[in-house]
Amino acid sequence: MSNAYDQPTSAGAGPVDTDAVTVTTEEVGQELRRLRKAAGETQAETAKIIGVARANLTQWETGKYLPSPDNAQQLDDHFRAANALVSLVDTARSPHDRPAGPTGGLIDTSRSLAHVFRRVGDSLAGYLIRDDQGRPLGWRHKLQLDTPPTTLSTAYGLCAMVVVGEPYIDLHRLAGNLYELRSELGWQARSGGRRPETTAAAVDALSRVGIGMSADEGLGYLESSLDAFSRTRPYLLSTVLQVATRLRPEAPLTTRLIDDLLATRLDFQGSLLWTEKNEEGLVAPEASVAHTARAVVALREVLHSRDDRHDVREAIDDATQWLIERTHPDDGMYEELIRPRPDGVGSTRIIIRHFTPAWIVQALAGAPHLPVDRLNRALLPLWERYEAGLGLWTWGSGDVPIWLTLDAVTALRAAALAVATPPVSPPGE
Repeated sequence: MSNAYDQPTSAGAGPVDTDAVTVTTEEVGQELRRLRKAAGETQAETAKIIGVARANLTQWETGKYLPSPDNAQQLDDHFRAANALVSLVDTARSPHDRPAGPTGGLIDTSRSLAHVFRRVGDSLAGYLIRDDQGRPLGWRHKLQLDTPPTTLSTAYGLCAMVVVGEPYIDLHRLAGNLYELRSELGWQARSGGRRPETTAAAVDALSRVGIGMSADEGLGYLESSLDAFSRTRPYLLSTVLQVATRLRPEAPLTTRLIDDLLATRLDFQGSLLWTEKNEEGLVAPEASVAHTARAVVALREVLHSRDDRHDVREAIDDATQWLIERTHPDDGMYEELIRPRPDGVGSTRIIIRHFTPAWIVQALAGAPHLPVDRLNRALLPLWERYEAGLGLWTWGSGDVPIWLTLDAVTALRAAALAVATPPVSPPGE
């Protein structure tokens, strides 16, 4: 982010119509930025007064996310907006179903994405685990089981609630509990030891909710969670890079992660693509749709904030073209992470599952020229996992992992922002 963007200027454009039937997140961001500039404040000054990281304010002003109800009220009070900003955020959070219209060939049915998101938020709120006094504790990994909540799943649940934009629960209280679970190395998983994906999810959740953690603090936890093993795994690098970029795109850690992720590519008939891993001794590795899509999503996040990496743009263009031309079915996949145990005795085997179509949708939705046919092809298997009665995404085995729903709603939101109205909707039921 350039320093020029952070300098106070005149108010510029007029206020957004708060009586509009529908309001987009971009319009909320436009109004928030107008109010800040009218007050003569920099992003850093406003963020400090509200008690959030500057990265949060940047995400709100660029229309990436909506501020939580509490943050919206604080901003409204600070700018003396007479509840107009709160009303604008509420309208954007729960938009009316929009009438049918041309979709440019995208899947369209009578049920809107807004309806699905409200159903998801309501369902996740119902699965939230609470103690005997009713205090929220978090979510479990597989929602259908009777097991304790986990750090990783609670982080996923918080992120999912932010994406669907429904204030069903007190996110700040739950995020505060998550923050208290940190250690010097970040957040540990159930298996113990350093797990970059767990720390990245926790930092991402806290950043989205606006718990008041500084960018430097978040980056410190991310860096502490990484080890030599992480440099060989595109999944881990992509996951941490996305969060680091949102915190501070120009940070040294972010730059190192970009370089490491680009270095994990392998040459497949002239195309540099990502596989499940890149380490010595591999026999006949294959290009991975899931890992390539995840890398594209992470690297495209980089380009949103900095334009000095032409190698990143070239990597994205080449990989996106390969994803568009890919003719194999888009399905989930397993990945096995075998990392040394913290005590140095033996190793820990961790199985990672990827919701491949969700990542393809995200990768394609950000392309300069939206490949509609290819996007539709990825949307079909994504919707096949949706259980309308439950309001969540499930595997065919009957498992209901919370991360599956997070990946799905994140992808659908990206697709909805990339195409004409009405938003991408589930096939007819």
